[in-house]
Amino acid sequence: MFQILDNAKKKKIIEKISSLGITKVPYLLIRIGKERILAYSGNLSREELSEISGLLSIEGLGTYFGKELEDKSFRLSVDMLHLLKEQVTKNKIYINKEQEEQWFYGENVLLSEKQQEEYKDVNGFVAVCSSDEYKDILGTGKISQDKKMISNFLPKERRVRKN
Repeated sequence: MFQILDNAKKKKIIEKISSLGITKVPYLLIRIGKERILAYSGNLSREELSEISGLLSIEGLGTYFGKELEDKSFRLSVDMLHLLKEQVTKNKIYINKEQEEQWFYGENVLLSEKQQEEYKDVNGFVAVCSSDEYKDILGTGKISQDKKMISNFLPKERRVRKN
């Protein structure tokens, strides 16, 4: 399935990621399959994209934007977090060096009691960030309901392999 999202559908997706502070997405959004969304910023028109989609695999035309989940929530990709980082002002969780190591191995991260208290009002998907002086965004996570853990959604190809 290939579908260029109209403004109303794009607005619904933006509403789903607004918990991160994102209010504008300067890309054309394209649904591939049931749940995958791509972001396109090239010069092809909607008609040209539709025509090309009938001939080629369209996934190479855009950047992976994110995934709409069965519960109708939306998980933004790591790449989009970086591209939209100026807008990511909410639901940021800062983790320490030890937690970063767990994160890059693809493990879920347990939060300290201090972090649990600090992030008690954070819900759903979060931008996981480094606590060093750079404050880099490391990826997308989801905080557990009890605020004790962040589920890791770092793609396997971006994880550090254990020897």
